[in-house]
Amino acid sequence: MMFTKSEIQKGMKVRGNDGHVLGRIIELKEDEFIVEKGLIRHHDFAVSMADVVEVLHGEVVLNHGRDSLFSAPREVPPVHH
Repeated sequence: MMFTKSEIQKGMKVRGNDGHVLGRIIELKEDEFIVEKGLIRHHDFAVSMADVVEVLHGEVVLNHGRDSLFSAPREVPPVHH
């Protein structure tokens, strides 16, 4: 399934390929976006646009699950909103 980068916007939920919500987009960059994960202890992760499978029902679906969120994307310093 094809998607355009313009479909990916701040505030969208991000789901893994296992269906679990991984977090939401808090910042967009040129070829990646920052996902905020966790309600109590915040961890922000940079996810490559290349990891996106599709944009479905206003949510971004990645080609990996939540387990690999900690290995594939890199953790970034918290973004101050």
